[in-house]
Order: sequence, then structure tokens, then C-alpha cells
Amino acid sequence: MKYLKGIKKFVENKTVFCGIDIHKKHWNLCYFCEGEVVEKLHIPGEFQTLIRHTRNFYDSAGSVSFVYEAGFSGFWLHRRLSDLGYTCDITPPNRIPSNQDKVKTDKKDAEKLARYFAGGLLKKTYIPPTSTEADRQLLRLRAGHKKKMTRVKNQINSLLHLHGIRWSSEDGCRWTKRFVAWLDGMEFNEHNIRFVLDQYLEEYRFLRDRIAVITKHIRDLSRSIVYEKQFRHLTACKGIGLITAMTFLLELGDIGRFPDSISFSSYLGLTPSQHSSGQHVRLGHITREGNTFIRGVLVESAWTVIRHDPFLREKYERIKARGTNGKKAIVAVAHSLAIRLRSCLLKEEPYVIGIC
Repeated sequence: MKYLKGIKKFVENKTVFCGIDIHKKHWNLCYFCEGEVVEKLHIPGEFQTLIRHTRNFYDSAGSVSFVYEAGFSGFWLHRRLSDLGYTCDITPPNRIPSNQDKVKTDKKDAEKLARYFAGGLLKKTYIPPTSTEADRQLLRLRAGHKKKMTRVKNQINSLLHLHGIRWSSEDGCRWTKRFVAWLDGMEFNEHNIRFVLDQYLEEYRFLRDRIAVITKHIRDLSRSIVYEKQFRHLTACKGIGLITAMTFLLELGDIGRFPDSISFSSYLGLTPSQHSSGQHVRLGHITREGNTFIRGVLVESAWTVIRHDPFLREKYERIKARGTNGKKAIVAVAHSLAIRLRSCLLKEEPYVIGIC
């Protein structure tokens, strides 16, 4: 702030770092140069306002680099700034160093970003190509509909339980055509209960049909020239189907950006947390950091893969024999499965059952 009247002269031919704390309606900016906070300001959340101010006061600088946290705002700001020749990084919020401040404000957050960025202390988020990001939305749309369908199914099950109505396991699985027809033909003494059930069933059918349409689009995408070869390599593993393989490809993007299996596992959040001091080493639950979509489909697929892959089956049984419950053992299997799938993509070879 002290250099507000002489910003151009102060930053001349120097490197300026700008931290942006983004909100829907407004942004907080902090311009930082040579260990000094040059300027803090609050602007409307508009790209043109940011560019206009930067050009008016920092055109004499050698370079201006921007940084903001990954989140709801996506990658569009990064891409537009890059198109104009600026450097712009996006940093994961959970990787920002914590200084345990007693006071937290948007202006302080912007300043913290600028200071850490200038010191080279911030991690960079991977920016996928626009085509990959667009394809990824198909999978996330389907996942959102699946969550909604699960909620509707639970509501129907709760309604049946509330009125003491049971579907016998001898009649088959739930949510088959037979089960839905049974729900359609059900009669109640109270008209409004039947009305509520009909509303649930209508929503269920709508979501079921939407999921079918989206799944067809994903299947067509898997056959495209961009993904077909890698898709076939992954699905050579029995238990890896359409959704798991495409989630693996689209959520990871460039598999070569991981230098080793350790950084890859860390990204998936499948490595155990650790609390060690001196000679005491304590491993805890998995970190659950990184991409939740890949982690979810890998754990789900691992239950099927262990029925076909003797190597992973043996690992599951060995871990479970230590007294670990099945859920924890399957997470360890999912970890190994992920590393083996990564190896398939790097070597450009199909998955081979039973080879470690």
C-alpha cells in the first residue's frame, strides 16, 4: 500500500506476484514484489477488471505471475491469463503451508498466496486439456445421477419399512423389473401413500433413463481414436469395466506426469498416513487426498478383480489373515491394482492376469 502512488516506478523490470482469493461475486488481490506487499485491493469478480488494473499499474514490470486456489472456479481464469501471455498457477488448497494465524480474512488469504508463490512454496495443480475436461464432465454427471438414484432407492426402502412391507429375498434381487412391477401394483389404504410412492418411482425411472443415455455416450467415447487403445489395455483386466477404465483415463489425464509409483499413489490418496517420532513409527488410515472419483471406482472394482486375479486374491487373503477386516484389505488391493493399471498405460500393454 505504501507504494500505491509510485507502483510503476517501484516494479519497473521486476517480477511481480499476484495472489487472488476468488469468490463468486468478488476477488481479493495482493500484488507482491521483492519482499514487499505493493498493493491489496478488492475488485468485482470480473476478468476484465483484473486485466485493466494490472495493465494500468504493472505494465512496467518485467513479468506478472498470478496464483489462485483450485476450487469451484475451475481452470478458465488460468487459460485466459495464459492466452494473454501471463504465468498463472493453480494450487491445491490442502497443500498450502499453514501458519496457524488467529485471524483469517480474504485479504490475508490473498497475501499468503502471493508470499508463498514468490517463495516457491506452492504446489501446482495439473491443468487438463479442454477436451479432456469436457469428456470428464460426462463421468461426473453420471456419478451425480447415481448418487441421486441411490437416495431415491433409500427413500423407497424407508417408505416400505415404515409400513411394514417386505420384499422376500426368495423373490429375487431388488430393483429388477419384477421388483419395480411389484411396487407399481402395490395397494395402500391411504391414497397419499400411493401418491408418494408414485412420485419416488417417477424420479427413479427418470434417473435410470438418464444414466442409460449418459452411459451410452461414455461407451461411444471409449471407442474413439483418442481412448480406444488405452481403454482396451485396461479392460483386459477382468473386473475393470467401462466406468472404471474411463474414469481412470479421464481423471488422470497425462499418466506420465507422475515420476514414480509413490507420487501416483499419493495422488490417489491410497497411501497410509504416518505419525512418527524418534524410534516410534505409526501408520494410520489412508490419506484420502487427491482424486476421490478414481479412488472410489478402484475400490469398487477391486472386489471383482480379486475373483479373477490370483496375485491380488492372495494379497487380499494374506492381509485379511493378519486380523485386518475385509474393507481395509480391499483398499490395499485397490492400491496394488492402481499401480498395475498405471504400468499398463506406461508400457502400452494389456493387463496380464496373475503377473506381479
